[in-house]
Amino acid sequence: MVMGEQERVEARSNTWWRRRRVLALGTSRWWTRRLLGAFLGAAGMFVIAVVIALVLNLTLMGTQPQYAWDERLMRSSGLLAADVLVLWTLLMLAWAAIGRWWWTTGLVLALVPLVLVAALVKLDERQEPLYPADLAFLSEPGFLFSMVSPVLAVLVLVLVVVIIAAVGGGGEWLTGRRGRPRTRGRELWTVVGVRALVLVVTGLMVVQMGRFNQDGNAWRNLYEERGAQWRPWSQQENYLSNSVVGGFLYNMPTAAMERPEGYSEAAMEDLVDRWQTAADGLNVGREGSFADTNVVVVLSESFSDPTQLEGLDIPEDPIPLTRETMAGTTAGTMLATGIGGGTANAEFEVLTGEHLGLFAPQMVVPYQMLVPNFATYPSLVGTLRTEGHRAVAVHPYLAGMYKRPSVYETFGFDEFVTEDDMRFTDRTDENPYIDDTAAFDEVLAQIEDSDAPLVTNLVTMQNHAQYGNKYDDRPEVGTDGFTLGPSFTLALGDYVRGISDTDAALRDFLDALEESDEDTVVLFYGDHLPGFYGDSFRRLNGDIAMHSTPFFAWSNRGNVPRDAGVSSSALLMPYLYDVADAPLPPYLALLRTFHERVGSVFQGQIVTPEGEVVAEDDLDEEQQRLLQDLRLVQYDVAVGERYVTDEIWPGSTGEQD
Repeated sequence: MVMGEQERVEARSNTWWRRRRVLALGTSRWWTRRLLGAFLGAAGMFVIAVVIALVLNLTLMGTQPQYAWDERLMRSSGLLAADVLVLWTLLMLAWAAIGRWWWTTGLVLALVPLVLVAALVKLDERQEPLYPADLAFLSEPGFLFSMVSPVLAVLVLVLVVVIIAAVGGGGEWLTGRRGRPRTRGRELWTVVGVRALVLVVTGLMVVQMGRFNQDGNAWRNLYEERGAQWRPWSQQENYLSNSVVGGFLYNMPTAAMERPEGYSEAAMEDLVDRWQTAADGLNVGREGSFADTNVVVVLSESFSDPTQLEGLDIPEDPIPLTRETMAGTTAGTMLATGIGGGTANAEFEVLTGEHLGLFAPQMVVPYQMLVPNFATYPSLVGTLRTEGHRAVAVHPYLAGMYKRPSVYETFGFDEFVTEDDMRFTDRTDENPYIDDTAAFDEVLAQIEDSDAPLVTNLVTMQNHAQYGNKYDDRPEVGTDGFTLGPSFTLALGDYVRGISDTDAALRDFLDALEESDEDTVVLFYGDHLPGFYGDSFRRLNGDIAMHSTPFFAWSNRGNVPRDAGVSSSALLMPYLYDVADAPLPPYLALLRTFHERVGSVFQGQIVTPEGEVVAEDDLDEEQQRLLQDLRLVQYDVAVGERYVTDEIWPGSTGEQD
């Protein structure tokens, strides 16, 4: 029977409706599965954020047995919620960028052990938490791996690979077997649009995280509304009290200093006039100069005097020759900026005369966060270059640490000599670092090769961590009243042997300079104590002792014994001028006077030259004025308009008239 025209039309119409119903049903199922998947994915990311926040905070609290972690966690529940929101935002951003839930989860979970190991190693070695500025060390993997044992490094890397493969690859395989909603046409563009929207929203939220320290920042308000009370005088306490993520965000970049009260061009000009007059008075009778004098500044890695610490049993003095040198020249005790670390900060303070304690607490490493932002930065190097010196930096290690190439260029160094360029590269026993004898020989060779007087900044490496497997013949050392196990004894023995080698190498270096027909002055200091001392030693000895290292200023043309007392690294530069009998510029006259009449700025306190700690509020009117002058000059250089840089420290930027 032949179908009529009317029947054919009805058949086509029924077929069209059936296809529409099938298409609508498929689309509905696609949207249902997509919406359900997105909801479950976001919920899963939230759960992961909660787990990571708990792990990070409980791990840090677990390193501090004096705190009851469960009680503190309950008190910090609001801050923990803020941590979760921050982490969830970061996870959603990563998921939108990568586009695969399982691979995103695998990568994120693999980062957790890396972060934990890095945080625990830094806490153990330096008693500091991780900072945003530490991300710069990712460009120096050799240095990072040197801070952990090879076995631990391999285990962590294997764990990372396993987590990524198991979570990312395993999850993708499982979901692939069940099948995914297919996307094409308008559905594909819808997915792309949603991902782009999530990327934009979470990206803007992450940008605001980076601006955490700006006025009115929403993230900072979130933490403060939940009870955050920032503790800039102790970053470790800051993280413990305000959560790990909150403490990390608090250290996001910010202005180097707050504008001091009364800062203006007129005020700075008045300040220069006063300190020029003061310098003129201090310079009466000074007849020397640096015109034909070599200047050597030696930062001795981890060099300290362990015989000054209670609780150690060290039968023989490991640094007798250094002690003898100190007794015959200008010498004293330097307050280090950290324990087990802070090398670049000590170097910055010595070369610039600026105090880390006067900067904002977030300015944890000026070498990374401040100096590279300038074309020139006032320093001892610039001053001596304007007097005709050639400037050479020597560091027997990797070139890129703490952005030194950029920093040294800003300071005005003519050459940067690293382990790849040195002519002397001897190492002692199993020590992976170039020894101090080779480092000093390199400086002597640089002086010999230079027709112009030389200013050399040497940063040594022999006594850098790790300790315990460097030397074959460690001295017999131990503890007095403590039982810390064989690993501590090995570390202490290694350390004592290392500084004993430094002591002998330093004496040979000074002897060689004495035999030279060129005038040379030397500033020598230890940058910090090693980081292997435990909490028991720190509590027994106190903050001042645990931050005290030796320093001296010396000339190969004769010295006068002088006890300089307790000083900070920012206040050492004038002693170079003393042993050279050179006139002080106004800025160094301010540093000298501040040290003599006030003391040193240390961890938010003032430490007198006699080693007594006083609060800033207890300073008298004259001392308050000196501190204010110091703040004004430092602000003018680091943040302000540099109204008087050339007047208060002529030539310090290396620019000649």
